[in-house]
Amino acid sequence: MARRRDVKQRGVFERPKRSGVFWVRYYDHGREFREKVGTKSDAVDRYRQRKTEAREGRLPVRNRDRLFAEFVREYLESERPRMRSFVNYARYGRVWSERFAGRRLRSILPMDIERWLVKAAQSLAPASLNRELSFLRRVFNVALANDLVDRNPVKRVKFFCENNARVRFLSEEEEAALRKEIGEERWPLVAFALHTGLRQGEQFNLRWQYADLTNRVLTIPRSKHGGARHVYLNDTALAILQGIQTRLKSPWVFASQNGRTPLDAKNFVHRVFVPALKRARIEDFHWHDARHTFASRLVMRGADLRTVQELMGHKTLAMTLRYSHLSPAHRLAAVQLLDTERGGQTGTKPAPEAPDKSDRGLRSTGQVLEMPKEKGSEPSRDRTVDPLVKSQMLYRLS
Repeated sequence: MARRRDVKQRGVFERPKRSGVFWVRYYDHGREFREKVGTKSDAVDRYRQRKTEAREGRLPVRNRDRLFAEFVREYLESERPRMRSFVNYARYGRVWSERFAGRRLRSILPMDIERWLVKAAQSLAPASLNRELSFLRRVFNVALANDLVDRNPVKRVKFFCENNARVRFLSEEEEAALRKEIGEERWPLVAFALHTGLRQGEQFNLRWQYADLTNRVLTIPRSKHGGARHVYLNDTALAILQGIQTRLKSPWVFASQNGRTPLDAKNFVHRVFVPALKRARIEDFHWHDARHTFASRLVMRGADLRTVQELMGHKTLAMTLRYSHLSPAHRLAAVQLLDTERGGQTGTKPAPEAPDKSDRGLRSTGQVLEMPKEKGSEPSRDRTVDPLVKSQMLYRLS
């Protein structure tokens, strides 16, 4: 028969062994806590107390004062199945964990975040800063929902204004120079972006199952805004897909060498695309600008903005209006209306002649209406047979 002191109790353990010093182990919001108590009986009572406090939400606040880096790691693991770009979010998590190393969630203040923004703004673009701030705001929102903090410090931090109106497109000369530097073997990757307007992630993660070459259409099952969209293939884009030899060896359209994974977009851009831009002396051009080139060329060749919106997958027309300045034809046609009555000459339109009293009633509205003639009958000056009506009409014309 085992001695009473050897009977195991849930949540109670002895450390070191046979030292007579007992600890308790319990969990709060997914985190494990341990407390050194003393005797075994006291440890059993403490464990029951903590379990009751946890069930009633009365655990001491100090037990919920989590380390920031630890909570970020747990947040990423729990949200990973729902994150579309986990690689980017993991990078944001590493960056913030390094900035607040050793800090606890409750100790981070708005001034701590703003102090870092002042330094980071010297090297990072406003869009990059806003993405990192958005991630941090989400982390604190989750912590706030789990009663780990009392407020979200990011809500008091002002985000940066982003210039989304930037439109940089590739000219014909620049395209020829870039093609020469990048080589014919790798050029189809760039040409496909120029002729489809796909985003980087959409293109490099494209699967053959979503490519209908017969109907010349691609299906993006989940675009940036969450819904599916369709991209149509012109002759150049269709020829690129038909020329890929690994169609039966890999599920990915643009596959890696072993075919088990898609081609690494970041690696291709930094190792191939960017060096080719430098050799071609093309400045201020990024991979996403191939998408701008696709839309700009459509507008400059006469495509209406509503069609461009659908092809680009923009949720609202406001995103597409950035390309409207590239199509001055409709504005020129509007101002040309001023020249229609002068035969294309400039000047002031002459004043209209004074109306004749004989047709005052017809010209009072500014236009003359010509009634159609009836077939099989001669025109008649007077078809009114009622004398009273006839006399009233003559009075009005006099």
